[in-house]
Amino acid sequence: MNFSDLGINDNINQALIENKISEPTDIQIQTIPHILLSDIDLVAVAQTGTGKTAAFCLPLLQKIDSKLPKVQVLVLVPTRELGQQVAREFFLFSKHLPRVFAEAVYGGAPIDDQIQRLKRSTHVVVATPGRLLDLLDRRAINLQDLRYLVLDEADEMMNMGFKGEIDQILKSCKKGIVNMLFTATMPTDVQQIIKNYLQVDFKEIRINATEFVNQKIEHQFFVYKQGEKLDYLKSYLIERKEQRGILFCRTKTAAKRLAKQLAGFIVSADALHGNLNQEMRDKVMRGFKKNRINLLVATDIAARGIDVKDLDYIIHYHLPEKPEYYTHRSGRTARAGKTGISVCMVKAETLADIKILETDLKIEFSEIIVKPLDAIKLTHNICIHINLGFAQGFTKTNLAEFLVEEAGMSLNDIKNVQVNDNDSTFEVSAQYEQQIFINLKGYKLAHRNVKLTVQ
Repeated sequence: MNFSDLGINDNINQALIENKISEPTDIQIQTIPHILLSDIDLVAVAQTGTGKTAAFCLPLLQKIDSKLPKVQVLVLVPTRELGQQVAREFFLFSKHLPRVFAEAVYGGAPIDDQIQRLKRSTHVVVATPGRLLDLLDRRAINLQDLRYLVLDEADEMMNMGFKGEIDQILKSCKKGIVNMLFTATMPTDVQQIIKNYLQVDFKEIRINATEFVNQKIEHQFFVYKQGEKLDYLKSYLIERKEQRGILFCRTKTAAKRLAKQLAGFIVSADALHGNLNQEMRDKVMRGFKKNRINLLVATDIAARGIDVKDLDYIIHYHLPEKPEYYTHRSGRTARAGKTGISVCMVKAETLADIKILETDLKIEFSEIIVKPLDAIKLTHNICIHINLGFAQGFTKTNLAEFLVEEAGMSLNDIKNVQVNDNDSTFEVSAQYEQQIFINLKGYKLAHRNVKLTVQ
């Protein structure tokens, strides 16, 4: 079966061919004809990476009236990155159509610039909920001609706390539009949205996750010993130094620290967490997409909506809090029919958690053997001089805390801290020298360039 068989016209098909897309996925086979031929609300349940964006993008492009320069399609997304991706697909697939314009609007970027762009002819708006409400409050966007509303990654928007904003947006939309909801899971909040706002006779499409996604992902785990977790991780990563992956932590503190602990390691890593401003987040993502970084250390929330092609593996440094989080995490790899690996790091006493995931998600894990990094440990201590002291507000305690926060150190590894008026010294094992110097390179504190020397 091809896209023409589903009813997609020649102009859109030409763009698909140019982007080397020829065979529709299961969700596209079931969804595209429904959208093209019906105005009945839709709920599509399918895992991450199954081609959901094209499933609604292609038929909606075909149904847009390009001669009407009004917003006809609104797509709500959880994150800036997903919004940019969705808008990009509308742009790519409309290449050979009469001029159809899509605009992405999201927080973390100047709203005035977005308002100016929306003054041009715009047929499709892809928006994060908060930014859309801001634009509606300013009357910078008009939805009077809206025909289709898509909630993309609906469960992720609920997990991120957008339930109130989604309610407000749906209540403000005119009656009679077609609502489409795409989700990987069906938590209570998503079920309430369906009950409160969709037609009673909505069409539901479900793609079996175990048949369609997990067959492309190899689920693995390995056991590490307490106190040696980082060494086990490094050993695993050494075999994948040419590959790209995402490593998931439960907290932003853990993600930030782990990325710093990997500074200077053979795998280039950086962190994506909630404390990053939009400029830094964009910088990290550019580095990752352009292969300057090949390991992204992220929290579940920070990684929402990220779509990076050709990821080789996913590492669960901390097991997810909920089974559905595992689905979202592992679905970042094995996208568009490709294969991938999802590996969990566990202690012997938490092996039962793997069994729970197997039961809840109907998947099978295989155990792999990983030995801790067999490197020569530099056990002798070195003394490092730093040009920060009492005059810069440091004491022994908060200098050690500064090293933990900014250099990825453990308090137990910092010895013999001595603080003077404008400088200090501390001792660490020689194995941490490169890590500390890389993390603090170019660091400024109150207009003072931090300088380090080994005494």
